[in-house]
Amino acid sequence: MCLNCAGRDTAASDENRTDRSQTARTDGDDGRWKRRRFLQATGVAAGTGTLLGTQSGRVTASHTECDAADRWVEAANHSSRDHGIDWIVIHVTAGAYQGALNTLTSSNSGVSSHYLVKNYDWTEGPSAGHVDQLVHHDRAAWHARYIANHRSIGIEHEWFDDNGITDACYESSADLVRCIADMHDIPLEFYTSNTCIQNEPGGIIGHTHVPDGDCSSFHHGGRTCPYPDWDMAHFADLVRDSDGGGDGGGGTFEMGDNVVTTTDLNGREQPCLNDDVVLTLSEGTQAEIMNGPEQCDDITWWGLYVPSANEWVWCSENYLTHA
Repeated sequence: MCLNCAGRDTAASDENRTDRSQTARTDGDDGRWKRRRFLQATGVAAGTGTLLGTQSGRVTASHTECDAADRWVEAANHSSRDHGIDWIVIHVTAGAYQGALNTLTSSNSGVSSHYLVKNYDWTEGPSAGHVDQLVHHDRAAWHARYIANHRSIGIEHEWFDDNGITDACYESSADLVRCIADMHDIPLEFYTSNTCIQNEPGGIIGHTHVPDGDCSSFHHGGRTCPYPDWDMAHFADLVRDSDGGGDGGGGTFEMGDNVVTTTDLNGREQPCLNDDVVLTLSEGTQAEIMNGPEQCDDITWWGLYVPSANEWVWCSENYLTHA
């Protein structure tokens, strides 16, 4: 989000925006949105500073929704959701932890996020890797503007002045992403280019690659959040490894091999992230290698025949292992 650059988020009027009529998804919709199962949540700034006086009354551990979150600190800014949760949006704060927490929880800031992850041990506040939850999943936090807020969970990470991202921050965030993805059936696919999220089945994406509104602009005021220090490829490896399936086939598959999926996995029409999802293979689905390998989006893809669905699809090697 780059909090020191952010003005008041126009998401405050999201509930009345025409975005909802242009892109709303209902239970009766047809098409690619219905090609995979999704679960909607059922609600179960930069600089330095000190905790706001009103913040202490909002701190508790009882409202966190993932084990990776250490405490609950309620944010003031959020809206009701118009859509299911399909995306996880990665941000950096462009400011130290305590100031970022102040901004993300203040009613006057016009911004918020679902989570904030502490990155450095040497800044004020908890140790690196600490995670605060600020907004419940069933509410749209104001972190990415417009329709993206309604489709996503936003995670802010402490960062400023080219100080890098620590292992503790990456590892805590990876645990958090795994929890959120499991909870809402979000594909563990990482997007590293501008993506019209309304036309894709979901995944993990950096803020800079999310559209400002419709898909005509990705400007974000010229910001590149969460880059340049955030290493999305490294982060993807951590997320996948935490599920025990990160190494996938390791390039050892051959034609005719029987394989099994290590997590719920999108099967695509062609071997690239932007290709249509034909079906979602649940964890433990067996298939046979029929084509590949092919390289696209820094991923090794294999063509599979899935007997249980009588379908031929392309899947990422990262979530396949020998049966």
